[in-house]
Amino acid sequence: MALRRALALSFLLSFAALTSMAPACGSQEPTSFFDAALPDTFVPPLPPPGSFPDAGEATDGGFDLDGGCATATAQASRIPVYMQLVLDGSGSMDGFNGTSYVAGEREVDPETLTPRMDLTNVPTQSSGKKWIAVRGALKAFFDGLVAKPDPSLAVGLYLFSSNVAKPTAQVDVAMGFVDVTQAGALKGRLSPPIYPMGGTPLGAAVKNQRPLLVGYRPVAPVLPGGKYVMVVMTDGVPNAESLTQAQANADVVAAATAARTGTPPVTVFVVGVGNPSAQIDQYDELFLGQLAQAGGAPEPGCNPAWSDTAMSGRPCHFQVTPGAKTAAQIRDDFLTAINQIREKVASCEFTLERPPGGGELDPTRVNVLYTSGAGVETPIPQDASSGWTYDDPARPTKVILNGKACADMKADPDGKVRVVIGCKTIVTK
Repeated sequence: MALRRALALSFLLSFAALTSMAPACGSQEPTSFFDAALPDTFVPPLPPPGSFPDAGEATDGGFDLDGGCATATAQASRIPVYMQLVLDGSGSMDGFNGTSYVAGEREVDPETLTPRMDLTNVPTQSSGKKWIAVRGALKAFFDGLVAKPDPSLAVGLYLFSSNVAKPTAQVDVAMGFVDVTQAGALKGRLSPPIYPMGGTPLGAAVKNQRPLLVGYRPVAPVLPGGKYVMVVMTDGVPNAESLTQAQANADVVAAATAARTGTPPVTVFVVGVGNPSAQIDQYDELFLGQLAQAGGAPEPGCNPAWSDTAMSGRPCHFQVTPGAKTAAQIRDDFLTAINQIREKVASCEFTLERPPGGGELDPTRVNVLYTSGAGVETPIPQDASSGWTYDDPARPTKVILNGKACADMKADPDGKVRVVIGCKTIVTK
């Protein structure tokens, strides 16, 4: 009976579990979607489902749906993310430095089944390790989304340069829900006979992809009202052309700043794939950190001066260092970076709407409950480290799950979340 009353009073929201990535709700760096070990946070024991004390009793929180404290429902829906991937397809991704191929930067390409002509007009079945790695990581990412469909995420792709280069004001694959068809289009734009070549028009790419991204209009099953995210993945420095290199760098930073401060805002994440010890005209990690800061997505607590001569702390961008690694090892590092970005922007935020005719929402009388795929219902206490919080405690519009609560929710593909109004909020002491 208690369950029937609960269902009558609450909004039930199912969500799609994420693909094969580990949750990045804490500061750990996972190697896959769900196997990251997050630090345990103490949460006081709570009454089992169906036996919460009434809000009027002398307790620090809790509620009894049978006791009548629940008065209304605030509907919650997971905030979607529209993610545009901006991928470097320049010659350096193939191990080419402008005049020749760099020793140790290429491997036999498992997807190149017949020889192709390289940039020095020599037949080869090899490709740059960075290209093999990034291509493989992104394909694994797309396959994971197909295996665990997520209607709260749409993905598009722009591949700048390459032997099939498009103008920077076009896309290679239009934004969309990643089903089998969309994944096939995304993977197809990275597969042979497509190979890296050409320069790095990074400033133009960031500047011209922004209006295409914010012009996206979602169609079912992707919901409207989402956040706009651009992920820039590069191994080089931007083309200077008629500018000095410093001016070219500043032009890209300005484009990222304009994206972040525009309406609607676009958050720009940066993944750098290169060796910090390389010459600055081959890889500039300091510039990439500046770009991540300008785009509004620096790593928390990062060192803005991080470089090969100042490696204390962590870089502000996502750094993938090839070194002497194989393409397979670089692929794993790159996939981890993409997974972490996905986790940072998606899934643990829920919109909180005022109940119809319910007047102002009392932030001290809202509770969040989680039902596992096994049917076990558990209240999530209000807690900044491992429970839930508001975006604005005075006038909340979102419920945000944090730490272990976020990780547990993502790890259960059949879990559900519901929000109940009227009972005193359970708070972790």
